[in-house]
Amino acid sequence: MACSKTAICIWATIVIAIVAVGITLGFVFLWNDETSDTELIGRAAVVANGRECAGIGSNILKQNGSAVDAAIATLFCEGIACPQSMGLGGGFLMVIYIKETDTLETVNAREMAPLAATEDMFVNDTTGASSKGGLAVAVPGELKGYFEVHKKYGKLPWRKLVEPTIELCREGHTVSSYLAGILGKRQDTILKEPSLREIFIDPKTNETWKEGDRIKRLKLAESLEIIAQEGADALYAKNGSLISKFVQDIKNYKGIITEEDLIGYQ
Repeated sequence: MACSKTAICIWATIVIAIVAVGITLGFVFLWNDETSDTELIGRAAVVANGRECAGIGSNILKQNGSAVDAAIATLFCEGIACPQSMGLGGGFLMVIYIKETDTLETVNAREMAPLAATEDMFVNDTTGASSKGGLAVAVPGELKGYFEVHKKYGKLPWRKLVEPTIELCREGHTVSSYLAGILGKRQDTILKEPSLREIFIDPKTNETWKEGDRIKRLKLAESLEIIAQEGADALYAKNGSLISKFVQDIKNYKGIITEEDLIGYQ
């Protein structure tokens, strides 16, 4: 399921092309996806789906962060603004254009099948296990991809890229009309699943959150705080603080991802 818009950006010292986010150096405005407002931020533009996310990216640029820094910070935010499309359990493809050398670099951080997966595991399945539940979950690559790209092209400390989204999780992010529509269409499913109901149902109305409401993600803020401290090792190293908890959560829903899968992700 894709977010409402994508951005294609050109004419940059470094150009990041990725689903849902565009970071371009070479323009002179910030475009707000929700209101179409513009803000002068020098020779740069940030485009994002989440109402707060473009602002996070532009603030990174104002701190002399690289385009990659801004993209990563924006994408962390998009993980809560567009939870149906992306997040720590997903993956991404990124294309980076370096104007000085006229070269492209492609980053493939998409999900991978667990080692225990087989080609015929969903043959004759009538339960929808290939698209719902723990067995449908692949080994995520998003966090590992962000961290590796940051090591190569980042200028600001890793923590600075995660902190804005930690703060947003604690204060609450604004529900867009697009997200509100998606949640509303899936209200029955969300109500039946405790882990979804806890996040996406307004306890006052027992309905999904509406446009303009603010959703707090306090548990996610705790995980992101660990990620800000440990980097990708939090989820991909043997002694990472999140790896065993992540694997256990997947197993609780009959998934087959193991710590070995995460440690071996490349």
